[in-house]
Amino acid sequence: MVSAMTSTPIPGRFELVRVGAGNRSTSHDRTFRRAVERGELVRVRRGVFVAASRWHNLQPIERHRLTVAAAVDAAPALTVSHGSAAALWGVPMVGPAPVDVEVLCSPTNGTRREGGFHRRASRDLEIEVVDLEGMRVTSVLRTVVDLAASLPFREGVVAVDWALARGIDREGMSRLAMTIHWAGALKRAVAAIAFGDARSGSPGESVSRALFREMGFPAPELQTRFSDRTGLIGLTDFYWRRWLLIGEFDGLAKYRSDALLRGRTPAQVVTDEKRREDRLRATGPRVVRWLWPDLIPERLGPILLDAGLPRSA
Repeated sequence: MVSAMTSTPIPGRFELVRVGAGNRSTSHDRTFRRAVERGELVRVRRGVFVAASRWHNLQPIERHRLTVAAAVDAAPALTVSHGSAAALWGVPMVGPAPVDVEVLCSPTNGTRREGGFHRRASRDLEIEVVDLEGMRVTSVLRTVVDLAASLPFREGVVAVDWALARGIDREGMSRLAMTIHWAGALKRAVAAIAFGDARSGSPGESVSRALFREMGFPAPELQTRFSDRTGLIGLTDFYWRRWLLIGEFDGLAKYRSDALLRGRTPAQVVTDEKRREDRLRATGPRVVRWLWPDLIPERLGPILLDAGLPRSA
């Protein structure tokens, strides 16, 4: 299954300007330095540049992909892993893009940060390592397992949910985790993998589910179908049937993404969402919504309690 998945193209990789050590001179270095000072080039890493116009049009995660490509260009034997591999494969992560390029290293060297790299100690440097556009990268399967083992539970669940939704096998993730990770990391990975659910529709929904458990709220039904006399209303993110409460995470992408807008203006989407919510309420349940800034216990907890959802005994 993993081998059939397509990678995310590295934007601008073949537009990188590389200055090999054998081609460098004082005047050559000065030429590039002045181009950077004039705002024509951006230095991605030592000896690697890209046009500033190109760089400034990239999203942070795309810039990190380019940084990874530049780093591996100078050290092709390295194996890209964890958050950097996730950026290359398109595995969603919560929060900002990685700062350092994450790569595998042997246990004897230990996990450490140096020279723009975050070296991650691993029991096995070869298992589930593939070629991606000429780079050694952990496979999608291993990348997800490594994220589940290294990230906080909420963030690990994001990666696991995404993988399950794309047909990656839960048992395969568990087996790999037991093969490559030690006790503490293994415990984190196993917890996130066991909790994962392919029905989770977005990273925000995954974080929400993790928070429900963390705060002691009852587990909801996912993607419950609601209809009325005029037909299908839609699938809800969360439904607590016993308490007749629908929960909806609003990630705002529907107001910005061309694919989700489907030719509508953001104002039209707001109107459509209001009508949908009115139809849902007319079937009986109450509806409560929250946004990305609410995805912390101090904010989501009161929202759910005020909506009438009790904490589990």
